[in-house]
Amino acid sequence: MALILVYFALFLLISFASKVIINPGSRKLFQMLSCFILLFLFFGFRDITVLNDTPHYYGSYYTLSRYNGYVDSSIFTYRIELKFEWGYQVLVHFLMKYVSKSPYTIILFSSFVFSLGNVLFFAKYTKDIALSTFLFLVTGVLFDQFCLIRQTFALMLFYIAYGYLQKDKNTKYCLIILCAALFHTSALILLVLPLLKKLDIRIRNVIFLLIVALVVAILIMQIFSMLGMLGNFYLKTALKRSSPPIAAILDGSLMFLLIGTCIFLHKKMGLKNINATNFWCCILGVAICVMTPFFLQFFRFNIYIWPIIYTVFMKYANSDFVFEEEGDYHPNRPLRRIIMMSTFFLLIVRIVIVLAFKNEWYHVIPYSFYDFSDRFHYYNMYYDQ
Repeated sequence: MALILVYFALFLLISFASKVIINPGSRKLFQMLSCFILLFLFFGFRDITVLNDTPHYYGSYYTLSRYNGYVDSSIFTYRIELKFEWGYQVLVHFLMKYVSKSPYTIILFSSFVFSLGNVLFFAKYTKDIALSTFLFLVTGVLFDQFCLIRQTFALMLFYIAYGYLQKDKNTKYCLIILCAALFHTSALILLVLPLLKKLDIRIRNVIFLLIVALVVAILIMQIFSMLGMLGNFYLKTALKRSSPPIAAILDGSLMFLLIGTCIFLHKKMGLKNINATNFWCCILGVAICVMTPFFLQFFRFNIYIWPIIYTVFMKYANSDFVFEEEGDYHPNRPLRRIIMMSTFFLLIVRIVIVLAFKNEWYHVIPYSFYDFSDRFHYYNMYYDQ
């Protein structure tokens, strides 16, 4: 646990150290490089046991790379038995055929892409890159991302698409989201955002969306039945649950709290304009939280939404953030600083509790690096065992 907390603290140290750099461009570059290196070293060289789904992707790569007939075939061939989306199959096949047959390639490559993608996202949408990275770590967002490899490739494309959505370039946005769905079909939920943006920002529209979400959640069994998906693995898992999904309820409560805080600060600072893209993205996240207690796997949709909610929160809570609509102005600095420090404290306590008592998902305690000197890594996760 101490090692993880020290690792978290390094990002705060980078944030404070960068303040001595006077030139804004140099300060930004320093934070970007430092955060990228720390992220890539920690996640890129992790052992197979670190993060729940890591052995799954390592094991599938290991198995497929042993068959020369597969490796030598066309990388564009879709194989339904692999149960991976076509885009991910093409990527893995390309890496096997032209980069390396070593199964660790997928861990190293994905960690590089995700580390770089997040740092660029923070650089574009937040004031302090190191502080934002720290926030994403203590919330567990980055742990989830590096675990859910296929979906996070889709998320990286969403990061790119989000800029087009902000500018109402819906055609480009939808095309990128369709490409993201080739890595994980859950990305298709993001196609509703351009439609939601057409709605006026009014309480009645928000209530209507939440009611629709609640109805869908209640009728989820009937919906699966109509789609002929009653044999779905996730549905069967959900039916076996004998207790309410406490984690999903707590996550939903946290989302309500963060969004409520942003609304409070927006009014407290006397800001007039509301960013429609951010607003409806947050409301979509709330709608998903309404559905998740009925069907836990809906939480996968919010893998895309949480980064947006936290960057919106950083905009409002970071006392150094300048609001463009007010010019060079830092409204309610003391209040914003108190809120951000209090939130960070609560989130640190939360992640410590999760890592101490529910570490079976993250497996980061104890943390270990991958042993490249060992030729064989048996974790009973390979398809041919």
